[in-house]
Amino acid sequence: MFSGFDIKEELLKLKSDNVLAPEDEVIQEVNKILAQSIYQEKNILQNLKNYQKSYEVLDEEGLKEKYVFTAEELKQISINLRLKFLDSQNYPFDVPYEAISKINQLNKQQGKNIQGFKIMSTARAFKKPGNTDNFALFAPTILGNYYLIHSWGHRFKWYQKMLAFPLRNFETLALTIVLWTFCVTMSLPTFLITLDRTATYWCGYRIATFFHLLIFFSGVTAYILVGFNKRFSGSVWQEEREYD
Repeated sequence: MFSGFDIKEELLKLKSDNVLAPEDEVIQEVNKILAQSIYQEKNILQNLKNYQKSYEVLDEEGLKEKYVFTAEELKQISINLRLKFLDSQNYPFDVPYEAISKINQLNKQQGKNIQGFKIMSTARAFKKPGNTDNFALFAPTILGNYYLIHSWGHRFKWYQKMLAFPLRNFETLALTIVLWTFCVTMSLPTFLITLDRTATYWCGYRIATFFHLLIFFSGVTAYILVGFNKRFSGSVWQEEREYD
C-alpha cells in the first residue's frame, strides 16, 4: 500500500480490469479490418490523407498488445492521477537514451519514421528541469490508440491518488468537502460547540455544527478554486496551459 506506483503499473492494472466482452471483441476486430482496408491499393486514392499519415504512426500488428491503450484509458489515468497528456514538443528537456533507442527499434521494425509522440506526467514535470517525476512516452497507432514506448523517473508516492481525488470532477470535490466536514465535526469536543453543560456528544448542536462547517468549507473551497484558478482534471488533462 505504501510502496508507491508509476504510470505504467496503473495503465496495465486498468487494462486488466477493462476486460472486453465477447461482442466488444468482435466490434474491435471489425474496426481493425475496416482500418486496414483503407491502406489497400484500391482504396489509397480515396483515403490519401490517411494513407500518407500511416507512415508516421504505428501499425498495431507486431506490437505488444498489453502496451496498446485507448484514448479513453489514457484519459481515465490522467484524471485519476491529475496528470497531463501532451505532445512531446511541450517537454523541453532531454528524454532518456533508452527511449530514443526504443523509438529507433520501432522505426526499423515497421520501416517508418514515427511522429506524433505524447508524454504523460505531472504539470510541473513539463516546466521544471531535472524533475524526477514519473514519465511515460507514447506513439499513436493507425487505429487511433497509443503504444507505450518507455517510462522513466521516480515512482509516485502512495498518497498521490488521494491528493488528486478532490479535483477529478465536481462530484469528487463535493464528496471530499462532506467527508472533511464530517471528520472535523466528529473531532470537536462538545464544550467547543455549545455552552450547554448538559449536552451529550451526540446532540443537535453537533448536527448544527456540521452544517455550519459545511457552508464554511464550501465557501473556502470556492474561493480557492476561483482565486487560484484551480480547474478539474477532467477539463485540463490535455491542455497545454499550466495548472497545479
